[in-house]
Amino acid sequence: MRVVALGGGRGLAVTLTALRLLGVEPTAVVTVADDGGSSGRLRRDLGLLPPGDLRKAMLALADPAAEVRELFAYRFERGDLAGHNLGNLALAALTDLKGGFMAALGEASRWLGVHGQVLPATLVPVRLCGRVDGRPVEGQVAIMTATGRVESVWLEPGHPAAVPAAVQAVRQADLVLLGPGSTFTSVVPNLLVPELAGALVEDPERLVYICNLEAQPGETTGFAPEAHLAAILAHCPGLRVATVLCQRPRDAAGAARELRAFAELGAAVVHAELAADDHAGTHDAARLATALKELT
Repeated sequence: MRVVALGGGRGLAVTLTALRLLGVEPTAVVTVADDGGSSGRLRRDLGLLPPGDLRKAMLALADPAAEVRELFAYRFERGDLAGHNLGNLALAALTDLKGGFMAALGEASRWLGVHGQVLPATLVPVRLCGRVDGRPVEGQVAIMTATGRVESVWLEPGHPAAVPAAVQAVRQADLVLLGPGSTFTSVVPNLLVPELAGALVEDPERLVYICNLEAQPGETTGFAPEAHLAAILAHCPGLRVATVLCQRPRDAAGAARELRAFAELGAAVVHAELAADDHAGTHDAARLATALKELT
């Protein structure tokens, strides 16, 4: 089965881990709007595309026996390098050595024994901007931490070219997974790349949204489960998602309410046990894998 997963950060990583448990070799399409932490520093200092979310995706799909896996996950804690991730620095070095960011991703994927492929949504150095309670906010981190309701987000420049291989992967996919992850800063940015959005709109029946387990303080405070999907659809005109994979509510009344709410957005709901036992707000990769297997 040809599977594409779009997103960023830890949410995308858990989806990719679940797919690896199923023996699927997916294509990950990753947002490049990050401007915080180690990625933000490399972006400012070297003009590099933010490598952090791409590195997390590669680690999720890496061969467990790969010798460099531990190095790519290592984060410095002292001195001038404090906060930097060694994998991010390796991608920066490989970009210089191999003559480009895509070549760097290819080489790092080879070192890690990645099962599948990891692609950026665009090679354009985009900046995520938004409107929060009527005021403009610039930058992914600023949007994530802003106080108030996020009304909309957009990219600058506004029409970045997509990576052709990412568009082709979406068009050829049997299953396309959106989420989980920060709605406005991880999932939506991929949909703001016009060619990717166009490819997603073509066949809604293969689209599955893996719903967040809870609202994210600040970014989606007070969101009911269906509000996440509503925000995604509002940012991609013409998009319809056929299926939503959602944590099973505690009672029948809650399940019925979600079925009605998602139906109003054109989506059918599949309820399953998805949350990790030790953290109700985090998806458990093994449980997600079981739910995805039943979907397909």
